[in-house]
Parts: sequence; C-alpha cells; structure tokens
Amino acid sequence: MSTTNTQKQAAKQFVKEWAGKGYEKGETQRFWIDLLHTVFGIDNPTKMMEFELPVKTITKEKGSDFIDGYITATKVLIEQKGSHIDLSAKYRHSSLADLYDETVMPVELRRAHRANDAAVLEAYGFPKDATESDIVARLFKMYQDLTQ
Repeated sequence: MSTTNTQKQAAKQFVKEWAGKGYEKGETQRFWIDLLHTVFGIDNPTKMMEFELPVKTITKEKGSDFIDGYITATKVLIEQKGSHIDLSAKYRHSSLADLYDETVMPVELRRAHRANDAAVLEAYGFPKDATESDIVARLFKMYQDLTQ
C-alpha cells in the first residue's frame, strides 16, 4: 500500500490522465482498474472486482439491469455515468434537506431511496424489516470483526 504522500501524488496524476474522459460504456472498467491499481496500490484489481453484473431493479420493465462494477469484499456497487450527464439537473432548485426529507422529497427519488435501501439490506444479508439501530449495530459489528 502507498504512503499518504505517494497516494496523493498518484491521485493527482490519475486525475490529470483521466481529465476530459468519461465514456461510460467504453472506459468504466479501465477507469476502475486504473484507480484501484494506481491510486490505491492494489496489484490485481480484477481479482477483487467484477463488472457488468445483472441486478434486480424496480425501475426497468424487464426487472433486471446491469451494475457497472461490484467490489465483492466490501459489497460496493458502482454505477458510473458518463461525464456529459448532469445528474443534478432535475433537482437543481432543491436543497439537500428537501432531497433527504421523506415528507417533501420527490416521489421518484423516494422510490429510488427505498429500492437502494432494499438492495443494501439484501447485499449484507440483513432482514428486510431491520430497524435503523439494528442495521447500525450489525455494521459496527462487521467493522469490528474486520479490524480485529
């Protein structure tokens, strides 16, 4: 693993090399492999990460889609968008408080949050009716187990 200064320099170089790039379909895999190897010092990133895995979704009529990347050990799902896509355009006039307040957040965003919550519970093997405090306790236990 890199030292902090070495990693900062590698990150700066990585940003320079990837500036202006961002074709989602053609560069996602190279981007993540390069990031994990160059910045984080992981020797064989393809052994820890899978690409284009099918996932269940409630937003597609066919019921499934593909996630751009998945890091198995940490259960991280990656959905990357091209650099030309403005993900905030639809909600530009909303505050973060509005976007995360269940009573006023847009309906489609609420649906997306609930779908994401369900996917996270499933990925971690938690019960669907787990409370927030139960989830936090389980996550801290997992962290504790990993760091001891």
